Amino acid sequence: MLPEYLAFILLGFITSIASAVVGFGSALLILAIGPYILPVKEVIALSALLFTASTLSKSIVFVRDIDWKLVGTMSVISFPFAYLGGSLVADLPVPLLRRLLGGMILVYVFLKIVDRHRPFKVSARILYLGAMTYGFVSGLLGSGNLVKAIFFSEMNLSKEAFVGTMAATSVLANLAKLIAYSRSGLIDRDVFFPGLGLVIVAVLAVLIGRYLIRRVSVRQFGLGIQLVLVLSALGLII
Repeated sequence: MLPEYLAFILLGFITSIASAVVGFGSALLILAIGPYILPVKEVIALSALLFTASTLSKSIVFVRDIDWKLVGTMSVISFPFAYLGGSLVADLPVPLLRRLLGGMILVYVFLKIVDRHRPFKVSARILYLGAMTYGFVSGLLGSGNLVKAIFFSEMNLSKEAFVGTMAATSVLANLAKLIAYSRSGLIDRDVFFPGLGLVIVAVLAVLIGRYLIRRVSVRQFGLGIQLVLVLSALGLII
């Protein structure tokens, strides 16, 4: 299994660098490509370790840039809606909703490119709506980062603040998954060494990402966000 673990760690490293530069997107590639390398259960377990290490590292590296008030608002308001979404997984047509969300994201990116509109002012009500939507989608589909990325991209955050705040608002969710997977036996001694490798590359990727993000213009950063949104949307639709 060593070659497979090394391939998965390499995949985690590459996707984590991309995520460190634009703030999100690693989950899409890891969960889409990972099952071709390792069994699904191991992919889920190792991904939880990778995402936890990555979000914690980004939160520490960009701690001075993080909008902590925004983090608190998103975390508190999204929690009950994440529970609601998770409770309705068995009752709602999740595949259809995935495609619907993917289509809406593609429409958003298309309008943004065509109209080149300026970011709209995110009022308190819109922020609360975004937090509710993020929580519900996260609980229902397993991740709500796409929704969160759209709202944050409209808030005139700096590049560093965007990446750091995206990470900080995901720390608790990833820690919760890590605890749940450990208790269920999904994370055990068998994944210790590849998990340790993923933690190391996650930290390295964040440090490299911090170096790269300083050399990326605001326009390039925005285009990167749009590209990841499109790829993620297509991943939901296909």
